Amino acid sequence: MKDDRGFTLIEILVSMAIFAVIVIGAIGVLGATDQGGFLEGFPTGFLTARVAKDYTAASVYLQAFNEFVASKTTVNATPGTYCIGGSCSPMVALPAGLAGYPTPPGQSYQLDWTRLDVLIETWYWDTVNNRFSTSFNTTETLTLVRSTLTWQTRGTSRSVTVERFIPWPP
Repeated sequence: MKDDRGFTLIEILVSMAIFAVIVIGAIGVLGATDQGGFLEGFPTGFLTARVAKDYTAASVYLQAFNEFVASKTTVNATPGTYCIGGSCSPMVALPAGLAGYPTPPGQSYQLDWTRLDVLIETWYWDTVNNRFSTSFNTTETLTLVRSTLTWQTRGTSRSVTVERFIPWPP
């Protein structure tokens, strides 16, 4: 058996013990650089990524909603505040021409939305101060559409608001 090549079991165990000491030391050094240790940062990182994804999804949804409202130039959007969702009290549906836009899909693993608030407000051109305001009644108008989407992430309420002025009615 003198010609057999390879490592003995003792050699393999000694090399594994040396490797384990090096790895444990490296993890200890990495853990010392951050408060709470190396592995405790993973849940925070996952939550941060989830929140960033939710903010992105909410922003995209609201931008698309405002584009939908802007495309409905023939619809008479009655100025007012509208609220859709389970946490609205009372729930005020969107005007008939705008009600066709779908609500965001509510999934526990995605944007778990609870409320959509939409403010439609007419702004008039103030000829005295040369600016738009809500107090003058002239023929030159803009319509402000402010939409806010609210959702829950791990028991924390979060929201995004998107505003857009639309030259409406045309």
